[in-house]
Amino acid sequence: MKSLLLGATLCISIGLSAQNYELKSDEVKGQIVTSKGEVLNGYIKLKGDAQSPWNNQKKVEFFTEEALADGKLKGKELEKFKPKDIKAYIAGDRYFESMKISAAKLTLGMGLDQWTFVERMVDGKIKMYRLYESPDPATVTTSEEQRVALEQEYERMRNEPLIVLQKESEDMVLLTKVNLTEYLSECPSVQEKYKTGGYGIEPFNSDAESSVGKWLARQMDSDVVESILPEILGDYNTCVQ
Repeated sequence: MKSLLLGATLCISIGLSAQNYELKSDEVKGQIVTSKGEVLNGYIKLKGDAQSPWNNQKKVEFFTEEALADGKLKGKELEKFKPKDIKAYIAGDRYFESMKISAAKLTLGMGLDQWTFVERMVDGKIKMYRLYESPDPATVTTSEEQRVALEQEYERMRNEPLIVLQKESEDMVLLTKVNLTEYLSECPSVQEKYKTGGYGIEPFNSDAESSVGKWLARQMDSDVVESILPEILGDYNTCVQ
């Protein structure tokens, strides 16, 4: 009986100590999906923020509930994972999938694939991913003009992530290189709703003939895309199940 009471007291003590730990802004409940498909529950420490969202693609740190038993989080209790180490990590409602991919290859047609955590926005027959280009750490500026130009480039990277689509086993492709109307052809009802503006946006035209049209196609507002496109693809994925 004494051992039972001692065990219960210990569990309560650990639970209270863990509750005393206050999560930081970059720490959220989440999971690690191992290379064998095992799911580990705990907390994710995100490496990126609004200024460096691409850092979430490079590595992730994970800690368990047990690590908080003493109300503190020690460095040695943080497990560090790179994209090639695991299948995915989940931070709150965000899902980052490990894959070999190249932003340069997608945009320019040439480049070497590298292991990267890519945020999956939509799952199904058509998957949607958000991929940030990463700054070159070796870049050096020697003048104020170069520094300003570099910061403008960083701002573009922060605010204009690449939207990548993948239909089943087909190759990944940038949204800006897709005729979305044709891409949705296997579900006529969704295709028609999109064509007629039923989703609240004009059909995206990747084949715009005018220079202004091409520019608008490339600069399609990322906030609009990320808010509306998941709805369109969600309807499509439900339709073609």
